[in-house]
Amino acid sequence: MDYQLNEDQAALVAAVQAILRDHDSVPQSARLDFCHFNGDLQHLLSEGGFLDAGRDLGPLEAALVVFEAARAPVLVEAGASALVVPQVLPGEGLAGPVALVTGDDLGKAHRNLPIARTALVDLGDDVAVVELAPGDVVPVESILAYPYGRFAVPPDLSRARRLAGAGPALRQWWRVALATEFAGAAEAATVFTVDYVKQRHVFGKPVGTFQAVQHRLAQCHQIAMGVRYLAFRAAWSGQARDADIAVCYAQAHAQKLIFDLHQFNGAMGVTNEHLLHFWTYRLRALQAEAGGAHGAALRIAGHLWGGGPALRAAEV
Repeated sequence: MDYQLNEDQAALVAAVQAILRDHDSVPQSARLDFCHFNGDLQHLLSEGGFLDAGRDLGPLEAALVVFEAARAPVLVEAGASALVVPQVLPGEGLAGPVALVTGDDLGKAHRNLPIARTALVDLGDDVAVVELAPGDVVPVESILAYPYGRFAVPPDLSRARRLAGAGPALRQWWRVALATEFAGAAEAATVFTVDYVKQRHVFGKPVGTFQAVQHRLAQCHQIAMGVRYLAFRAAWSGQARDADIAVCYAQAHAQKLIFDLHQFNGAMGVTNEHLLHFWTYRLRALQAEAGGAHGAALRIAGHLWGGGPALRAAEV
């Protein structure tokens, strides 16, 4: 089963793919790095208006842009800028890239903080908007295929702009962005592996001709497509329940997906010079940031049936 894009959506996806086609690999000099952020590509997507799709067209169109960007081995920040900001600040833009930060963990390292110009800080009920200047963030070395950093000095949130009551919307669309990025990286890693098993030979034949390999790669494809459709549904419906379902499904299947893809890439699959880690290590980062399948499952139960203390605690 597949869904048909309308003409505007198809044109949007084609335009993004045309830009990404020139950035479909990582320079050989950067292959051993754990993360390769492409500032030129970030600028192209921003100046071309693609990261404004959520504001100009709608959240589903923004999810299409985020998904396509996540399929590239090079990194750009799209999830927060394209999906989260338009829902938290409708009709208003922020200087990007944008980092999403949990207010209880200001001293810890956060994804995309070293490249960000603005941070949205989750304060529970409210959201703080923190403008970042050079020197505000100290980069932190990580293997997780995203740039991580921590604040050199925790920002004074009492002086930051505060968006009253925006916390639930921030967390909901943060989850949609996580699921959408997961789906893009998962699909790209699966396609990459399918191509690899067609070329790698054992016992005189391609690895991909063995039925056991085909079955497990078919399962990987099913996982990637499942997360993709659940993420798109969450973007289309705008329902918090659908956002939780998408991240719950992604987290529940991440371990199998990553294990199988690395195994079928053989010895190359555990080396940094192979492109695979640019996607799979992102999956690990997104899985961790989503907070665990158990908490997401409890939130889903709360959406469906209401709940007692355990379900209410899971919403925090």
